[in-house]
Amino acid sequence: MGLLDSIFGDKPNQKNIEKLVLKVKERYAQPEYRREAMDKLLAWGTPEAFAALLGRFTVVVQSPHWDEEEKRWLVDELASHGDPARAALKIFLAKDDHVAFAAKALRQLSPSAEVWIDDLITALHARPPSDHRTTQGKAELINTLVDAEAPQSGALGGPRGAGAAPGEDKVKTAPKAVAAIKPYLNDHADDVQMATLDGLDKLFPAANDNDKAAVSAALREMVVDDARSARVLRQAAGVMAHHKLTVDALKPLAPAVAEDFVVKDGVLASSR
Repeated sequence: MGLLDSIFGDKPNQKNIEKLVLKVKERYAQPEYRREAMDKLLAWGTPEAFAALLGRFTVVVQSPHWDEEEKRWLVDELASHGDPARAALKIFLAKDDHVAFAAKALRQLSPSAEVWIDDLITALHARPPSDHRTTQGKAELINTLVDAEAPQSGALGGPRGAGAAPGEDKVKTAPKAVAAIKPYLNDHADDVQMATLDGLDKLFPAANDNDKAAVSAALREMVVDDARSARVLRQAAGVMAHHKLTVDALKPLAPAVAEDFVVKDGVLASSR
């Protein structure tokens, strides 16, 4: 190591941070190699260092075991770094695609479940349905909101987590989540639309009357819209059938819906 390296090599300047980013994201290195770089960035604790550190969530290393272990370790480490880590996580969640572990880290740093839900909604709304660049991030944020808020199991796809009864926080925040994800029924990406439909199916019982009416109206329009993909149409029809939502009798069902569903007493029912 040269004299300048010995003087400046331990400083959180941009050059040194960029070097550590390469180590943090090295897929084929030993875990200790990445851990040393992450420890250094945590010790520096600057906004730039935290931003670089969160890049670990965006790569999958060669060993699935160590990939999971390192990400869980980082979630726990971030929890001890207070407001600077929380600020960096909020920025990350608003723009990056691999957000599931970052959302878990933010939960540990949030003063309440309600504040956490509000932060997730803010991050989701930073990626409007017209945004073509962050499909995975939108789907992961929607899934995280749903996992946090779903009042019970029994939705079309079955439970993703334990079907515990809703607590006081969920009673207050589940309607927020319904209103927050509903616009993504019109996302450009099928995967985001599917995540939204799955989420609305699970959250529908906890929605307020106005949101239930708005969701019902949106689904009625979806199942007659032949421009949608077949899998989206079938999922939308399944949600309507599950919750016994009425269809518009004056509009014909899209062919993909009519293949699998019939109208009985004004609501959709499976024809299989």
